[in-house]
Amino acid sequence: MQMQQDIAAGMAYHSAGFAGLPTYCFSPPPPHQQNHSSSSQDVDFVQGLLASDGAAGGGNGHRPPCSSSSSPGRGAVMSETRKARRLASNRESARRSRVRRRRQLDELSAITAELRATNQRLVVELNRAEARYAQVARENARLREEARHLREKLAADDAEKTDEAGGDVGDEAAAARTP
Repeated sequence: MQMQQDIAAGMAYHSAGFAGLPTYCFSPPPPHQQNHSSSSQDVDFVQGLLASDGAAGGGNGHRPPCSSSSSPGRGAVMSETRKARRLASNRESARRSRVRRRRQLDELSAITAELRATNQRLVVELNRAEARYAQVARENARLREEARHLREKLAADDAEKTDEAGGDVGDEAAAARTP
């Protein structure tokens, strides 16, 4: 809204032929007199300034550039202009800050969504790995038990052969096979 008001005031200023004059000669109305609902009041204000300057400036419609000796309230006008510029600058800076913050929030939201999806994928992979580990552990336990059972059976068979042969040869063979 402020930018529209500035553009309207600038257009009125330039269309009246004041493009070469310093801008500090013309100041916007004090903030308590401004109505932000329409930029037509700014144009009316500038046109009012132009009309009053034309009547007081010798009839040609052009006011001479401001000088420190010709205007006792120049400091107040300049401070109001500076204040208006500072307020506009602060407003624009705040807008840029909000845009930057919104962009950062959007980026962080996207990163959060990506990390959540990655986390979910990793949880699924972890569950599969744990299930596979449990399956392999059960298989290993079964195979160990089967190997133990087969060793016992082999030892029993060797003991039978030793008893049948009646010699020390079977004992040595059985001792060599047992872990």
